Amino acid sequence: SKDDEFRVIGIWGMGGIGKTTLATVLYDRISYQFGACCFIENVSKIYRDGGAIAIQKQILRQTVDEINLDSYSPSEISGIVSNRLCNRKILVVLDNVDLLEQVQELAINPRLLGAGSRMVITTRDVHILKVYGVHAVYEVPLLNNNDACELFHRKAFKNDDPTSGCVRLTPEVLKYAQGLPLAVRVVGSFLCTRNATQWRDALYRLRNNPDNKIVDMLQVSFEGLHSEDKEIFLHIACFFKGEKEDYVKRVLDACGLHPHIGIQNLIERSLITIRNQEIHMHEMLQELGKKIVRQQFPEEPGSWSRLWLYQDFHHVM
Repeated sequence: SKDDEFRVIGIWGMGGIGKTTLATVLYDRISYQFGACCFIENVSKIYRDGGAIAIQKQILRQTVDEINLDSYSPSEISGIVSNRLCNRKILVVLDNVDLLEQVQELAINPRLLGAGSRMVITTRDVHILKVYGVHAVYEVPLLNNNDACELFHRKAFKNDDPTSGCVRLTPEVLKYAQGLPLAVRVVGSFLCTRNATQWRDALYRLRNNPDNKIVDMLQVSFEGLHSEDKEIFLHIACFFKGEKEDYVKRVLDACGLHPHIGIQNLIERSLITIRNQEIHMHEMLQELGKKIVRQQFPEEPGSWSRLWLYQDFHHVM
């Protein structure tokens, strides 16, 4: 039956949307059903620091309590993975995978695993899941307004009775966060215990200069892009959000940026979406793009690579 087959599930979405949280909840709920389990956090960092062998060692330490692994060569470690996991019903969660090799080089042979084994991969890049051949992909959605409101109230007000002035500003905060759980949590925690006047100042600041925790989380996706795709991302952030896809592709093509593959890459990395043949981008990602353009010379528009506000253009002229 399908329940007995080895299956790989992908959890996909933009930075800060809650992929790790979802994978953790899933792991806590189903891990008791398996003979051996492991949850490998931040696979991309482990791989950068120590390669596939570092991930394999973590899998072995968590699933079969292997501890004396440092004396083995990479090929010996791969052999141990194959032998020790053979015929065992295992659950492996690989969190934050950003390269295909991070999964392919683990020497986990589905045919040798016990019936009912499962692997869960969380990533910002759905192309990795497609190429690896996952059985099902779950795209994590943004929070709806009710869930965002509930999460925000938990962070901003704790158990205290919220003041009416702050409650009235809640819709503005939720409009700013646009359903991104990370933004709701970070802003809610920052506003906690502050008064309505401080809330207004904080909101004004955030609109012009997003919180560093949020920016850092989102910027990881940008930094991993091909140089031409970075340019496409910045063009969309500054000029083309909400424009028709065909029109944007024609303009980008004229700029020599190969948009047919570039725009697809941005979609696969959860940086843009296409709705009604229009290109859409989360406002936080748009602000990230504008911040990247401004960051070296924040007060000197004449030194920016792009100008999108009339007053800046007028000032430079």
